[in-house]
Amino acid sequence: MEADDIVVRAINSCKVFQLSEKMELNFDTVFETFSLYRITLQVIDDREWLGITDGHCDPSSLTISIPNKTYKAASKGKREALFTIFHELGHLLLGHKAVLHHSQNKPTYKEDAEWQADLFATVILLEIGLERQLSFNFEM
Repeated sequence: MEADDIVVRAINSCKVFQLSEKMELNFDTVFETFSLYRITLQVIDDREWLGITDGHCDPSSLTISIPNKTYKAASKGKREALFTIFHELGHLLLGHKAVLHHSQNKPTYKEDAEWQADLFATVILLEIGLERQLSFNFEM
């Protein structure tokens, strides 16, 4: 997927979830609106979270799973925690599938789901004023 397409999807997602620099930082309300689109934000007890990843998404059930400490931090507007949630949301809204594969060749950025989800999350953080402006050089 092209970077421009990811940026457009992230900006459109901000409009859908009413995320902007002007909003009151009430992320609990934002997270509740996920359910209107059948997206589940599953908060796991910190003692049960294995800590292998910061978050996880299951595209087949439209579920984002995060540890409770991440949810609490995101609810308070903490950048890293919000990045984790919006990164996982990016996987869902960019249509990524859960696949494990082995390849001799590294994926290009256009093929790299992690890079795409990072860009999606970064654009959202820019839109709400929690990320400084970045410049992206996509020529490789």
